[in-house]
Amino acid sequence: MHPLIVYYLVQARTAELDQQAQRDAQAQAEGQARHTRIPRRRHRALGLPAVEALRVFAVRGGGNR
Repeated sequence: MHPLIVYYLVQARTAELDQQAQRDAQAQAEGQARHTRIPRRRHRALGLPAVEALRVFAVRGGGNR
């Protein structure tokens, strides 16, 4: 094969591989974003209002008398 033809074939193949790598990277980023979990404050947040209510009763001197 003529060296000039080989050069153009290599250039075309390199461009194809670059485009494929960009598509793969974008798909991987989308997949990771889709599976990212948002942290939730369930258990700790549920107990805080009760603790604060007990503190208010204790400060006011109201408890179980």
